[in-house]
Amino acid sequence: MYLEATDFATLLADWNASAEKTAWLGSSNYEAFSRANLFLRLAQAQTEFAAAAGVPPDYALLQSVAGVNSALALYNIGNLELLYVTHVGSARALDTALWKARGSYQTRRAAGVDYYVKRDPTGFRTAAFAYSGDTLMLATTEELIAGALELLARQPRPSLVSEKWYADAVQAAQPGANDLRLVYNMQRLVQTPHFRSYWTQRNVPDLREFSSGVSDLERSNGQFVERRALLRSTPSAPVTDEASAGQLLALVPDDAGLYRARLQPASGQAEHAVAEKIFSATAIAPIASKQAPAVINEAEAGSEQDLETRIDEEPLVDNRGAMVFAALRQQLSAASIQAMLEVGSARSAADQVFVGSDSAVALHAAAPWDAVAIRAALTSAAGSLWSNGGPGAGWRAASSGGVQELDGLAKLALAVDGRWLIVGNSTDLVNSLFARRNLPPVAGAVYAAGWRHARELPGFERLTRLIDFPQIPAPAASAPGSEPREPMFYSENVASLGRVLRRVQSAALTVHDTGTMLRESAVYRIAP
Repeated sequence: MYLEATDFATLLADWNASAEKTAWLGSSNYEAFSRANLFLRLAQAQTEFAAAAGVPPDYALLQSVAGVNSALALYNIGNLELLYVTHVGSARALDTALWKARGSYQTRRAAGVDYYVKRDPTGFRTAAFAYSGDTLMLATTEELIAGALELLARQPRPSLVSEKWYADAVQAAQPGANDLRLVYNMQRLVQTPHFRSYWTQRNVPDLREFSSGVSDLERSNGQFVERRALLRSTPSAPVTDEASAGQLLALVPDDAGLYRARLQPASGQAEHAVAEKIFSATAIAPIASKQAPAVINEAEAGSEQDLETRIDEEPLVDNRGAMVFAALRQQLSAASIQAMLEVGSARSAADQVFVGSDSAVALHAAAPWDAVAIRAALTSAAGSLWSNGGPGAGWRAASSGGVQELDGLAKLALAVDGRWLIVGNSTDLVNSLFARRNLPPVAGAVYAAGWRHARELPGFERLTRLIDFPQIPAPAASAPGSEPREPMFYSENVASLGRVLRRVQSAALTVHDTGTMLRESAVYRIAP
């Protein structure tokens, strides 16, 4: 991976002075992260590099070596092999703690320039640095410093810019200014066990089709804009018609908390969206885990209750999801779905205590929907999930035209008009989408999503506090001197990160597929 900044010193100063840094260091999110294996491994590496360099690699050192045009190249994630290059004035470079400690280093020479190398007592970590002209270099291997000095002297040798993955990614970068640029070799990354272990999205198999990528970040007043390109190893057919997604994106209400639009989704994706968002069904087949099982303490391997578990019969398979949505699945599979839109928002109950979620799914098909068959399929699903028999008196017209409601234990609203199908758990939301169906389409995409962080954060915090409240121990229950408990994941850990980022008003992402690559654009709107 290669990261460059046009003015690293300013970026670092802005972060150090930001309210976000102060809030994050005092948050439950940071508290949980500080006990994570990744954090502990990085802290150990920091201690080892301090022993090798003779000075601690902390913020004080980072501030002293942060120049304007700067670059960081990471060659090995597991061993943290890296090279840092920056432009710093001589007076500032010679005043750093690193330069003052050079007397304890071994002096070597490359391309006519002295550089300094030192190893920790175990010989595992190496610190090396050099200063030539106005260029300061720091590295974790002697070879990287020597190679950089030779390239600085324009001696012929392989370099990053000569590698195909880097050249292709930079050439694919979208036009525009950038304060930060990240270029990465995806084929090398996915082969690294450390990347597979710590990549939180757990979607490494989905990344194997890409060879490399580039991401540019531009900061301006009121927003950050990130432009990405992910290059495919084997090109596919480009997506040239995104009009259906543009028609659905025109339906999104101004006050929607979350929306996601997909071009040409599989019928299974549409079924899952309706089952999860509208019916809150829990009987959908789970996603197969690709992680190894956790180690179990033998003392907790079982109990006497396990003696009642039969081992001579296969366990029961929960296939209610396949049965409940069989009729709906048939309708969705028969339709040629061109685009799908999911819209949701947090909703406070009338008592202002509980928080729910209004959700709707809109589907745009190539041919008109069979309204009678769709109503029958939804009625069957509602009857199976919400009652032992029929859901009630059937469908009735809502107060607003074109939308129908199903009598039952829970809210279900439906609107069908030709190729349009909209179903949701809120009549107002379904009507809001349905009323926009004749608006001119907006710019399409193969995928587009938006999240209004400022609007949804209060509801998320209240909802998760209510869920976690019975499990949160009272302060008096903690004995003096006892270990601090792990923060509750949603109501404390994730919610605290949301509060740290409270200046982020919204985030919007659009993706286009050119066949040879995915072009993505993310816009983060920031409050003053």
